[in-house]
Amino acid sequence: MVTVILSHEVKDFANWKKGFDGGEAMRAQAGVKTIGVYASVDNPNAITVITEFPSVEAVKGFLGNPDLQASMEAAGVIGEPDIKILDEV
Repeated sequence: MVTVILSHEVKDFANWKKGFDGGEAMRAQAGVKTIGVYASVDNPNAITVITEFPSVEAVKGFLGNPDLQASMEAAGVIGEPDIKILDEV
């Protein structure tokens, strides 16, 4: 199991959350388990999502999916996300 911590800013949390929730089928198909969705206490549009993937290859395939990129753009993601891919030690 691989943990991914992804942080990015969004234009509007409510709009982004609708898009995120709508992507559940895509995440499930990739074997993604969402651990939590968090907003910064200082900026409610600064979002962090913590997930688990079955493998690093699954992470790379998911993040490289053009449908994901289009979905993130439509949901109002601003700029490039900060992504940490972690193995438990």
